Amino acid sequence: MTQSHGSWTAYKNCLLYCIHRLLYALLLIFQRVYWKIAGIQSHLDGCKVGKKYESSAQLLRVWSRSKPTFLTILYQRHFLSTHVKFVHPEYSLQKHITLMTVTDKEAIFCVPSPEVNVLDVRKWPFLFEAMHQAANYILIMPVSSLIRLSKVIGEPTTKVVWIHHPGRCGSTAVAQAFNALPDVTCISEPQCCFSLNQIYKYKNFGIWDKKPEFSVRYMETFYAAICLLLKPSQTDASVIIVKGSPTVATADMKLLPKLFPKFKNIFMYREIEKQVTSIYNLLAKVELPSDVTSYIATNKILSRMFPSIRPLGFMYNSCDGKTHLEYIFKKDNVPKPCELRFFGFILNWAEICFHFREHNEQVPSSQAMPAFKYEHWLSNRMKYLQTLFRYINLELTDERYELITEVLAEDSQKGTYMGRDKTCSVEISAEMIKRANVYLQFYDLSSWGDPFTLSNTVTCH
Repeated sequence: MTQSHGSWTAYKNCLLYCIHRLLYALLLIFQRVYWKIAGIQSHLDGCKVGKKYESSAQLLRVWSRSKPTFLTILYQRHFLSTHVKFVHPEYSLQKHITLMTVTDKEAIFCVPSPEVNVLDVRKWPFLFEAMHQAANYILIMPVSSLIRLSKVIGEPTTKVVWIHHPGRCGSTAVAQAFNALPDVTCISEPQCCFSLNQIYKYKNFGIWDKKPEFSVRYMETFYAAICLLLKPSQTDASVIIVKGSPTVATADMKLLPKLFPKFKNIFMYREIEKQVTSIYNLLAKVELPSDVTSYIATNKILSRMFPSIRPLGFMYNSCDGKTHLEYIFKKDNVPKPCELRFFGFILNWAEICFHFREHNEQVPSSQAMPAFKYEHWLSNRMKYLQTLFRYINLELTDERYELITEVLAEDSQKGTYMGRDKTCSVEISAEMIKRANVYLQFYDLSSWGDPFTLSNTVTCH
């Protein structure tokens, strides 16, 4: 597939989304009038201020869906939906219902058909894509109801292993391996806390310093979101494996060990040249060119239709340190619009590796997070899996390995924009690499193309 074909796909998706947003705006006008007359709006207003907990969750039927890009974070505006009824927040505890998005005001759940399993990594390598495709209904409740419900169900009692990673490092293949085992539940790249993360970040720039204390409300909501993601209906498994999302990996590494000390946390990574080249080649063809996103972001009308499109957004979202933000957004350090995506990937990899290293420096050695390197997976997959299973106290029997081998024979990201058949080649110039090394030097990380191994990397041989 050529880059131009990929760009056409991106333009087509945005055009369809423009039509969707127009229909959504018309539906919203009608709903505001009807909901006010029918008393639905007054009920919602009461729920938002903490009243009527028992009926504070709104179930809406999905008639149509659209999003401008593959990686778009899902909100209500991405679904044309109509009111069905108000239900108890515990409605969300049904096994087939999954938490989709949490903001500082509300939580949105995906409600597919009961027979559909959006956690099936073999069918849907990424949970955010599964929920967008499979949602027959969406369930929305105020954050206050989410927090109250989390106190009812409590923390998960099942063993939880959380995989932190920067992407394109074998994490999806590992998720497929665990998904093949009947006594394991695998959740692949939930992005439910992304919006929460960014909202508090934009509102509270000053608190994003080296310390992981974000705010009491933020942490309370984050804790509730994780409890609902790993709700009691998952306890029929002996272990829950969560392959986190690279977009929130730094926040996850800061908060999960503190809020959920019983969780096992592991880190997966790959040397930067291979990792960034891989993801840059893939996403360059499915995302709009950076100069186009710059135009959208500065246009009064288009910026309202595409509020998530911010040329510097990925760099800002990836950066989780106040001093780092100040450095990155100095005038001389901001890259050209046409190079923003590439440097966003550089920054994302650097931030995640930096905060992994920082975490291990700040905790006792017994609490240090182990790292698994993709290059070791390539050299000896069997030893890699044996070491990984041993760390999480699972036995890799011959029967289990046979199931895993069968699954890994397939493309772990088939059916997505990241499948092996979708790869194209995009030029990375010497000047881009030179500038990337300036960023890497700031983070005290190895230069582009140099061998790189993080401390506490597990030897798999």
